[in-house]
Amino acid sequence: MPDWLRIILAVFACYRGSELITIDRGPCDVIKNMRIKAGVYNLAEDGEPDTDLGRLFGCPWCIGIWLAGLASLLIPTRRKRDKILLWLAIAGGQAFLQSVGGRNAQ
Repeated sequence: MPDWLRIILAVFACYRGSELITIDRGPCDVIKNMRIKAGVYNLAEDGEPDTDLGRLFGCPWCIGIWLAGLASLLIPTRRKRDKILLWLAIAGGQAFLQSVGGRNAQ
């Protein structure tokens, strides 16, 4: 498989993964219950989640950058410093897709 195709697939996988973690209920509400335990729905006075973990699991862009880091590890590169560029490129693609086609977090 060509490298460019791996990168495109990684971008789409990160987009879908971030939607799953931050918005979808999952089978038998497993993902939603994970968000509840993380504190996504325990809001402070400013309307944001109380905890750092709650803010992380409620933000598709935040989750997307971490998923992109994992995806970048699965794509072979010749130089280690290319991993950072690849990580940010995948995260940027995911953020773009999130901006133009993402659902609003519930």
